[in-house]
Amino acid sequence: MIDDEANEVARVAQGDRAAYARLVSQHLRPIEAYAMRIAGNAATAQDVVQEVMLRLWLRAREFQPERARLTTWLHQMAHHLCIDKLRREGRLTRLEDDDVSPLADHIDDSADDVQRALAQLPERQRQALVLTYYQGLTNAEVAEVMGLGVRAVESLLVRARASLKQLLEQADDY
Repeated sequence: MIDDEANEVARVAQGDRAAYARLVSQHLRPIEAYAMRIAGNAATAQDVVQEVMLRLWLRAREFQPERARLTTWLHQMAHHLCIDKLRREGRLTRLEDDDVSPLADHIDDSADDVQRALAQLPERQRQALVLTYYQGLTNAEVAEVMGLGVRAVESLLVRARASLKQLLEQADDY
């Protein structure tokens, strides 16, 4: 799988549009879901996704399969782009409550409570949770995406789960 992935990216680096289309098809939805959960609104998420996919095309030669899986590399780009956009918009630590996830059509009220609780977490805790539980990355991959050590990610996850539990319990009280 890793060799196939590296070969596909190498083809993209040589201008192979079919290989690019295959990779976009495979990675678009996970990057979209991540950007949406971190950015909190569809417009910002779509900007991030478009930029990540453009960078895949333009920077395919920079991909180093021996250092990371393609999904990790793409998530890392999305992560940095989301943070940059949130900083520019002045929304780094909180998501806007008015923004509704396009995933909301597929989830029930309890999932809406989770989304609202996630939005209230500190930015780094939210990112660690989303990358781990929604995107399925390992702690080592999350550490690489976030530019942290594995222990720091584990600590973030412990705090994030505790905060999320507390926020959800508070939501149940209402």
